[in-house]
Amino acid sequence: MTNFIRYLLTVAFKFTCWLLITGSLSSFNIFLGLFFCVILPPGSYKDLKIKPILPEIFKSLSLPFLMIKESIELMLIKNPTDHFVVENASKFAGKGSNFAGFLDLFRITFTPMSLVTQRLNASEWRVHTVKESNELNNHGLDVNRELSS
Repeated sequence: MTNFIRYLLTVAFKFTCWLLITGSLSSFNIFLGLFFCVILPPGSYKDLKIKPILPEIFKSLSLPFLMIKESIELMLIKNPTDHFVVENASKFAGKGSNFAGFLDLFRITFTPMSLVTQRLNASEWRVHTVKESNELNNHGLDVNRELSS
């Protein structure tokens, strides 16, 4: 039964990605997406740890709102500056769950003002961000720590 739940989680994830990529909720698209998600090789879902994944999925539900917020912030930046910072990985991603690590990476990269450029170790990501150049000079950096590049 546990393997079946793991398999359903991987199919649901693939299907959600399909719907996000195609952007269509037509019955034909839903049928085609389900068909491809079931027919594609499932990968190693038997090693999938469910406990670390559920909190990551719940955190990912807020992504559309965060994306809109950061898109507006990005449009309001008059003097953008590229900046590299180190962000801590999710505690579940650091415990060795590959899928939880992917969801953590996906959540950081999904927003328009941040992009993961490197995984430094199991608990840290190197992230490229865009900031207002005056904001960096006047207020310092509001993330974990600055990365010298």
